[in-house]
Amino acid sequence: MRGLTVDELDQLTDELDRDVIRTASIDRFCSSSAWVIPATRALMPPRESWIHRGEHGWLAAMSGRHPTGIAYVEPMELAWGMACPLISGDPEPFGAEVAATIAARRDWNVMLLAGMTPSSAVLASLLSALPARIERRFGQTTLRIIASLDGGLDGFLARRSRNFRKALRASTRDAEAAGVTFEQVRVDAAGAAALYERIVAIERRSWKGEEGVGINQGAMHEFYADMIPRLAARGRQRTIFARQGDRDVAFCLGAVFDGEYRGLQFSYDRTLEHLSLGSLCQQAQILELADEGVRRYDLGQDMDYKRRWAEDVFETTMLILVNR
Repeated sequence: MRGLTVDELDQLTDELDRDVIRTASIDRFCSSSAWVIPATRALMPPRESWIHRGEHGWLAAMSGRHPTGIAYVEPMELAWGMACPLISGDPEPFGAEVAATIAARRDWNVMLLAGMTPSSAVLASLLSALPARIERRFGQTTLRIIASLDGGLDGFLARRSRNFRKALRASTRDAEAAGVTFEQVRVDAAGAAALYERIVAIERRSWKGEEGVGINQGAMHEFYADMIPRLAARGRQRTIFARQGDRDVAFCLGAVFDGEYRGLQFSYDRTLEHLSLGSLCQQAQILELADEGVRRYDLGQDMDYKRRWAEDVFETTMLILVNR
């Protein structure tokens, strides 16, 4: 396998993403270039590239040294543990290829390989090919909450509780009475900066912005500033704005990758909290996605409130290797 820098990987993003789509049993969006490269640059600590490209796939990892002296290798994104560093549509030869690369290098003590389902063929192939001296353990699992969009918005709502539907209808009436409308916005790369400015302006007026935990500042701001142009350039960005008159008051930002929608962020003006604009933006987004033919909505990391919006769980595990 040939070593690459992050900058070199950035020149091969379309090739990486094509192979991500071919890889079974992973979180495809969070293993794609639009997620892992911005995460590496904005969210993770300084590390060295441990990215490899082989005949059968990619090992998209980074290396670092813990204060205790332990040399580690981990996925490009480990902030949430969603990105899978093992990318291949050919599990059997790829597992052997990666195992040979891992075993040949003695510059690491611990390796974390996250983002694969327990039934992953790539995982099984790798485990069977690793030498016995490399110890294998399994770490924590990561859950994402998934909603079906089969049947469009009507089908989605039919799978929600009666109280959920009743509350959403009431919120719709209240928003209409307050003069709120919804706008779908898609931009190309040239329009990405202006789109993000609109999003950040709303975020500043949200409870997250006011409490200093929004995407209007810090590392998360840089993460999305890098991600959104990448999504826009490939036609993957999806955004709904709620507007009151000529003023943006809420947004719902996400992306479509391989026919699945990944929700990223939503927020609303705190002074209009009583209108449930976050839920209404998501409803408007689902309507647009269903018309587009998208059939799955990944709401991201497991949280209690998301369970009301979905019916499935996608679980991935972490393989921990110890180099003896």
